[in-house]
Amino acid sequence: MTQTMSPPPRLWTATGLGIVAALTLSSCGGGPPALTEIATEARQSMEDATSFTYTVTDPDGVHGDELELGEFSSHTDQVNYNILLEMPQADVEVRAVDESNAFLRLNLKDESLSEILGNVDTDGQWIEVPEAEQEDLSEYTQDFDSIIETTFSLIEGLSEEELDTIEVEETELDGQAVYKYVVPATADGETVHYTGAETVEFYFLQETSDLVQVDASTGDSTATHGFSDMDAVEVFEAPPEDEISDLEWSF
Repeated sequence: MTQTMSPPPRLWTATGLGIVAALTLSSCGGGPPALTEIATEARQSMEDATSFTYTVTDPDGVHGDELELGEFSSHTDQVNYNILLEMPQADVEVRAVDESNAFLRLNLKDESLSEILGNVDTDGQWIEVPEAEQEDLSEYTQDFDSIIETTFSLIEGLSEEELDTIEVEETELDGQAVYKYVVPATADGETVHYTGAETVEFYFLQETSDLVQVDASTGDSTATHGFSDMDAVEVFEAPPEDEISDLEWSF
């Protein structure tokens, strides 16, 4: 079922949106909420979460050729995260246990990188990152910190005319009932995680309004962005000692 949604006036507050939505649903027997309404609720849930996982798969290079797969799992109330990046040149995994203990492991696929970095491909073992060098790992966490802002800016940056043409469909995703909204990727401002996309499809759970997936597409190519494990990411611990290399940090 496909419908064209009309957005509520932007001067309404989040509380007002909720009241109007409740009255509307009770009078018409239910139906998909306006995109701005469900996005506001989903964003608040993500911002309140103490942890969540973000994944992106981009086998066709919609967002460029640098990243094929990324998985970011982090706690928001403490320094504790695990990041896995699969790229054409190398796979990189970074794990921060706390503010002073972090580990990294590399799988180099490009011979030229091996010549530059030396023998750092440690057959799946981790390298302990000196505390003095851990600030350099911030480049891996910067993307994670901006995921929520970037994702919802695609909706918040839409014009009134664009919001008037948004289509919503009630469907299923991985066995769960969802609302699917098709949005043009025309929002003003920086949309780092969705560069190169012409349209984006937002999937919100019907039961909770949580955002679970965003598909960014251009032509026949699609990159999939997933959101999961809100308040459910386990605390990451240091790797077992027999998985930690005695290779000294030399980057």
